[in-house]
Amino acid sequence: MAGGLSAVVRWLDMLAIGIFTYQLTGEAGAVAFTFVIRMMPRLIFGLFVGALIDRFNRKKLWVGSLLFVSLTYLMLGIAITFYDIQYWQLLSFVFILAIGWSIEFPNRKAIIADTVPEDLLARAIGIEWSTDSLAKIPGPLIAGGLITLIGAGWAYLLGGIIIIVAAGVASRVSLEVREPTTEGTSSLTQVKDGLRYVTANRLLIGALGVTIVFNLAFPAYNSLLPVIGKDILEADAFRVGILGSIEGVGAVIGSLWIAQSSREIHFNQIYYFGTGWFLLCASAFAFSEIYLASLLAIFGVGFGFAAFATMQTAILIRVAAPEMRGRVLGVLSFCIGLGPLTAVQVGPLVNAVGPQNALLIVLLEGAVLLIATACFFPMIIRKLSPGLIEKHGRTMVAK
Repeated sequence: MAGGLSAVVRWLDMLAIGIFTYQLTGEAGAVAFTFVIRMMPRLIFGLFVGALIDRFNRKKLWVGSLLFVSLTYLMLGIAITFYDIQYWQLLSFVFILAIGWSIEFPNRKAIIADTVPEDLLARAIGIEWSTDSLAKIPGPLIAGGLITLIGAGWAYLLGGIIIIVAAGVASRVSLEVREPTTEGTSSLTQVKDGLRYVTANRLLIGALGVTIVFNLAFPAYNSLLPVIGKDILEADAFRVGILGSIEGVGAVIGSLWIAQSSREIHFNQIYYFGTGWFLLCASAFAFSEIYLASLLAIFGVGFGFAAFATMQTAILIRVAAPEMRGRVLGVLSFCIGLGPLTAVQVGPLVNAVGPQNALLIVLLEGAVLLIATACFFPMIIRKLSPGLIEKHGRTMVAK
């Protein structure tokens, strides 16, 4: 419930920040740069957050991060509604918000891994991601509707209130107290241990390589969706919100199917080829100049997003040793932060070839890197059998 409420606001924010930035600046490059800033804290703090959640009480960190995010949303909503906010001030709020989310995301995933038996982990993560995907239906609709009717500031004020409720729900979760596994060890040493662990594990490196590919393409797609929606499809903010919501419908269906039907042995294939499917459907959206065709393409994007997002966490948690999961998720957060750095090319590309061709170029880059990942780390497209984990995963590293 807490994750679902948080997800409503994350997806509301994802669309609202794109629309509002475009309204404020009129530049597609500015929208793309806002998404770079939004992901920057993952790059800067991701490795240390992983060490943090292995060191301290995860529930307190979770609730604290939610309260921090809610306060920042309320302040941003007030600034937009009652003051003449400037672009640099908006970027400052975006960066501060992203610090809170960079702590919340891996911490909540680690809590799930601590709570659920390994034989049920894939289904649990699939259900958890289905709530995230379900939240993607109302989130963009609320953002588009509020921006159209009364302004972006009210969307963020509502978001702050929803996150306060999420923090209240999170505070009611009962968890067993974990004994720290890193007592007496400095945070820097923990970060180094986590990096050594990951770099010695080719299966983890392959999975993180796919993460980088997806996060190369997704910010460009997400930042250009409102631009293409407004300039090419001639849609208002609410109809752009519908585009974002239909992706959530596809993601919900995909997540529930994975939770019900997927077997652990197929995790790698679902993860890798689901990412490829996302690139293909996003390319179809980039080509489309018809609103209904764009809806259909984005519905397919939702399936790819569900396959990637669900299997990403499941593979990393399954392959990583339990005492290393926090730090592995911290490295994941760092890799997510690496991808959007490539979004700085979006502005120049849009100016040179237009938003549709700019998106296609970035997606093509992602496709090339995805193929390269399978060539250098072929175990990422093999069946996730105990033998594969034994050869390339936690047992090999432990020895």
